[in-house]
Amino acid sequence: MRRTLLAVWLAAAPLPGGFALAEDAPDTALAKRTETIDGLVRIVGAQAGIVLHCRALYTVDDAISDGLSRTARRALEAALGRHRAETAIAAEGQRAADEIATVGADRWCADQRDILNTDGVRVFLD
Repeated sequence: MRRTLLAVWLAAAPLPGGFALAEDAPDTALAKRTETIDGLVRIVGAQAGIVLHCRALYTVDDAISDGLSRTARRALEAALGRHRAETAIAAEGQRAADEIATVGADRWCADQRDILNTDGVRVFLD
């Protein structure tokens, strides 16, 4: 768990400067940075959805979920600044909420469980 959290933090921590969409980034380094930031934003959004919707369906390791979210938030704040990180997280939270409303919590949580329990991090315990 610590190794995974450290990897998430190290992947984003040295990323200075502003945020740009990957489509607007011809430079490979900027495109990779954008991809990393997008991934961190999705981690935070997914963990919020898991906390709000999946606990009723599965056993969630709160320490892992909270650790992922906190680590990703810190990395986003370091990369984007607090205000821009909060704006990106809020937009992702809305996107995730819309997706959950569309597909239903049962399906969304099952999908998250399949995704998250295959990368060596066990957010879902059952």
